[in-house]
Amino acid sequence: MGRLLIVLLVVVLIWFLFFRKKKVKNNINKNIESFDMIECQICKNFVSQDEAIFSNGRWYCSKECLINKG
Repeated sequence: MGRLLIVLLVVVLIWFLFFRKKKVKNNINKNIESFDMIECQICKNFVSQDEAIFSNGRWYCSKECLINKG
């Protein structure tokens, strides 16, 4: 009975080491930030969407361009 348990334990250990599906870690997406670039309607400069200002359906690069809508 003891030998059967040892053999079963060895088989389970081999299965865990070689045949189980390993989880794929997706660390690539955590380190890469995505920047969507937006064109200013006034000066035509490109800024990241995080820094851009959206007003009345248009994108602006700064408060100065927003005020001088020209």
